[in-house]
Amino acid sequence: MRTAGNSVFISERERPEVRVKDEMIVPGRHLGKECYKNQIWIRKADLRGTTRIAQEAFAGCTNLRLVRFKILKMLGRYAFSGCVRLKEIEFPESLEQMGAGAFMNNKRLESVWFQSGRGMEELPPMAFGGCSALSDVQLPKRLRSIGRRAFYKCEKLNGMELPLQLKYIGAEAFYGCNIEELELPEGLLEIGEGAFRKCRRLEYVYLPDTLRRIGKWTFHGCTRLAVLEARHDPEEIGEWITNKGCIIRCPKGSRMEAYARSYGMTVEYV
Repeated sequence: MRTAGNSVFISERERPEVRVKDEMIVPGRHLGKECYKNQIWIRKADLRGTTRIAQEAFAGCTNLRLVRFKILKMLGRYAFSGCVRLKEIEFPESLEQMGAGAFMNNKRLESVWFQSGRGMEELPPMAFGGCSALSDVQLPKRLRSIGRRAFYKCEKLNGMELPLQLKYIGAEAFYGCNIEELELPEGLLEIGEGAFRKCRRLEYVYLPDTLRRIGKWTFHGCTRLAVLEARHDPEEIGEWITNKGCIIRCPKGSRMEAYARSYGMTVEYV
């Protein structure tokens, strides 16, 4: 065990816990790097007294099925990655920070809920990337940024409510998702490259008037996308934001019209 100021960190070698049948109750408030990594005996983890969980603390715990939080503030990178039997997670409103890939490749994860309250403002890259069974997501109300590949290839994710505070959607954030309807909130400023690429069930998109930048290939590979509607002119439009068969609905004489014409797309005026 080591200390830093008033903080106590549990090291990889020292793992104080109370085991009740298949449940582990962790008394430490701060859990150190890799402290329970690849511990396949853990089926349930009671972390209601824990505020900080460091990098890869529970990575590769392939039998972990249930995790309980209450006062959690920080999750490190890849903290619960590869926990392939974890099915649902509910985060407390105390959570402020999550590291990249925190729940990456959890193939059976179905439900993710963030309680309302302060909550996080940034969802990190690859947070839930590769969670192919994920279908039910409630995002933090104050979320301003969704990182690169945050929901990459979440193939059963067919929709979610995007927070009104959202400003930025990162590259390939929703690549390969099962989204059918997309309501982008007013206030959104930027969509990264390929953010919704290969969402093959997506049929219609309306871009908010606040949007300034659309990255290349944003909706490319969305083979059912029939109409992309923009009643304003973004400042920057990337290459091939949609397939050629998509109708661009926009104001006459706008940059969007000129863009569509240059790529041989059909234009409808609003």
